[in-house]
Amino acid sequence: MGVGWKFESSIEEVLIKITGEVDFTGTPELRDEMHNFVSKTSGLVQVDLSELEYLDSSGLASLIELRKILDKDGRSVKIIAVTDQVDRLLNLTQVKSLFGMK
Repeated sequence: MGVGWKFESSIEEVLIKITGEVDFTGTPELRDEMHNFVSKTSGLVQVDLSELEYLDSSGLASLIELRKILDKDGRSVKIIAVTDQVDRLLNLTQVKSLFGMK
């Protein structure tokens, strides 16, 4: 399964949903799309990873980079749902708190 993503924004909400598998081959395009999308929005960005089957270190780095970009603008990012594999990676790397997770 390849990578897929969906971007939605409204007055109340900014949502990025990432599905499939994110590895070094798909990360550059995803990163560019995320940066382009959030540059046209405001407020909190929510990321739904409930259908993301695999995330490698390059994909995680792109999420951390997104957080840094938003932080510079006084914005934040929150991961609202994850799969077991992604949860394990976030636990191992100890970055859950960066994304509003416990």
